[in-house]
Amino acid sequence: MSQSHLVYVGGKQVFSFLADNSQLPKWTPISKIKNLQSVKKIVAGHKNYCLVWIETNKLEFHQSQGITKYEIENEEIKDIQAGYETYLILTKSGKVFSLASNTVSSHCEIPLSDPNSSTWESVRPVPFFNDEKNNRRVKSIAMVGWSNYFVCEDGTLYGNGYNSGRLGDGTSNNHKNLPVLIDKNVTRAFGGVQCYNFFYTNSKNELYSCGLNREGSLGNGVNKDLSKPQIVPNWNANDILDIRTCCSHAVLVTKTGRTYSCGSGSYNGHLASKSIFTEINELKEKKVIKIASSSYDTMVMTEEHEIYAWNIVNVPTNQNIKSSSGRPAKLDLPEKFLESTPGDFGFSCGIGIYFLYQCFSGTITQDFKNLFDSKKYCDSTITANEIKVPIHKLLVERRTGLKVEEINKTFSENNCTEEEIIQFLKWVYYDEFKVDTLQPLFSFLNLSFPPKNKLNNDLLKLYVDEDSKDFNILVKDEDEDDEDDEDDEDEDDEDEGFEEISAHKFLLLARSGLFREMFENLNEKETNQVKDYSGKSIDSIEVLIKYFYTDKIELTADHDPELIYEELEDSIEYYQLNKDSNLKQELAHAIKK
Repeated sequence: MSQSHLVYVGGKQVFSFLADNSQLPKWTPISKIKNLQSVKKIVAGHKNYCLVWIETNKLEFHQSQGITKYEIENEEIKDIQAGYETYLILTKSGKVFSLASNTVSSHCEIPLSDPNSSTWESVRPVPFFNDEKNNRRVKSIAMVGWSNYFVCEDGTLYGNGYNSGRLGDGTSNNHKNLPVLIDKNVTRAFGGVQCYNFFYTNSKNELYSCGLNREGSLGNGVNKDLSKPQIVPNWNANDILDIRTCCSHAVLVTKTGRTYSCGSGSYNGHLASKSIFTEINELKEKKVIKIASSSYDTMVMTEEHEIYAWNIVNVPTNQNIKSSSGRPAKLDLPEKFLESTPGDFGFSCGIGIYFLYQCFSGTITQDFKNLFDSKKYCDSTITANEIKVPIHKLLVERRTGLKVEEINKTFSENNCTEEEIIQFLKWVYYDEFKVDTLQPLFSFLNLSFPPKNKLNNDLLKLYVDEDSKDFNILVKDEDEDDEDDEDDEDEDDEDEGFEEISAHKFLLLARSGLFREMFENLNEKETNQVKDYSGKSIDSIEVLIKYFYTDKIELTADHDPELIYEELEDSIEYYQLNKDSNLKQELAHAIKK
């Protein structure tokens, strides 16, 4: 995969500094963001700024003056959100950090709780949510232009910043530097880059809104501004997938993929103002799975991985409808991006700026790509007529739900080419997704398309499937007498003093250079097992093996965190893991929890 094709940008020319081109015709590949295969999310606000979340805890802030890099130590990022001139960062431990302007006259600096503090030089903790004594652990964040919202784990909802009624305290002009309590028993808060209306749901499955009600954009059927939250009738929170708010309209997507909007007819996709959420005609036959928006523009992604948009500028469509016309139009996505990107990709809107990018999935995908490219340790083949491609049988059968014999028969009957088979296996091994090639192959195999199962999810299912595990790691029990084990080498109890951990051989091959070396030296008797003499405890090895499947370190109450940290700290080097592995960050986060 060519890195230059993994992230694209389109929109106004003010963001041309992101690409080599001085202009941004159509979709333009980004070259200024390095390490593109590690991009997890991109968000943009105003004034030539965008924030890029890289890997586990790293950030890059891009502006025309240059790039600033940040790393939040001992934390794992959970989400980032953009406002007008403010960016919020939420970590998995429930802490909140911010990047903000120091313009005293604006409210963009409010998350710092200090209007006179510095600008974009550093990511800074938001004191209100980073004081361990107050125990305000944040579950999710949302931004509404110049306002900021925080849903805590106990269900309390706080907000601060510019008001105009959307802080829900009964006033419209009293802006708040420090967060104020808005409501309790809140489950979700919804935002947008530049907007004046705010929506949230509660534990009673009710939907509420407040703020400016431009042409019905609060969705409650009444064209009246609200300084206190009011219920939006006829909606059950359990039915809502997402809501995105804009300056004069709001868009709601249900979990069944239906798309509704309200507000100004110039921007809501109806060409007529609506004071209640009304389904958009052009999208009735589409199942929408993602949504993004900014000031006036909206983009939605369907389950077929098509993107429809309205009110956006400088981005081409493949229909006779202009995307700036106010009606949903299907975007003409760059072919090279689709060829090199898995079916599930990220997209986002800033103010006049739009991003397409491949989502980072840890090092698992990279490791399995390397396994496929190496063609080593294969135990079967995909065969079609004269074509033979080596594979790891268990992986192919588990990802497809089909026996290799069935796949071979189908590919032979349909005269599949070697190029088609290779593309099919690229999806199997590392989710690479080329629509034009894969769609007919999936049709031949009677598999649903696009595929809903991702490599990470399939590996997690395999982790809990003990029956399919075909390899044992024998871990030395240090309490046993080593000399006795040596004397009994040729006896039936030669493995006494070892404990077994089961795994899948192809998984160990993909993830660890040390295990690959071990497999090369196995004799016939030991084909299905290997002994681990690392001196690490059985608990530590079990935690490490689960990490191989998930890219996550998970500890239970039975684990000794300090011992596991001490024993696994050197694992990247000892087990020869991918140099981009997030193991150390995962360990630090798990210990901190």
